[in-house]
Amino acid sequence: MLPIDGYGLLPVTEVDPNLLTAFHCGKPHLDEFLVQAPEFHRDRLGLSTVAFHRDVPGVVGYFTLANDALPLTSAEQFELNVNAGLKAYPAVKLGRLAVAQHLQRCGVGRQLVAFIHGEILDSASLSAARLVIVDADADPQILAFYQSIGYQESLWAESQAKHTSVGKKSTVSPTVKMIKDILGNVSV
Repeated sequence: MLPIDGYGLLPVTEVDPNLLTAFHCGKPHLDEFLVQAPEFHRDRLGLSTVAFHRDVPGVVGYFTLANDALPLTSAEQFELNVNAGLKAYPAVKLGRLAVAQHLQRCGVGRQLVAFIHGEILDSASLSAARLVIVDADADPQILAFYQSIGYQESLWAESQAKHTSVGKKSTVSPTVKMIKDILGNVSV
């Protein structure tokens, strides 16, 4: 595990493109996105942050955030103790999260998610968000990672997927929508 106090973060637009190209997490679509991330960042389609650590040369990981909202089922509203009559509840979307392949299972992903949650809570005067949403790759290890840090599958998204697949060929979604309430111990 890398020491917690050794991390540094930079907007992707301030990182040498050669470092972005050299990053490998084991998932080509995430590696390729990082190279394109400065353009998405400049167009404000998703703000990417690159993580470094004093004990490791190069990029240790990155994440991309955007604004979003999510409808909640009655059960989810009850668990959150909210009934504001909103059609959808404010959220931050964790669009991408990747850790360098040689550092996976070393706590880097947990540190990045902890930073994200802290930043969302600290920016309460800029934008309202109660939920963090992630469309996690439907990979058992990735789903287990998010579950271990308090994310749960969205009941609303699950019901939508069942509703839209009625009468259609059964296909497995490449992602699973997961959510976390960042205001406390309550996860939905």
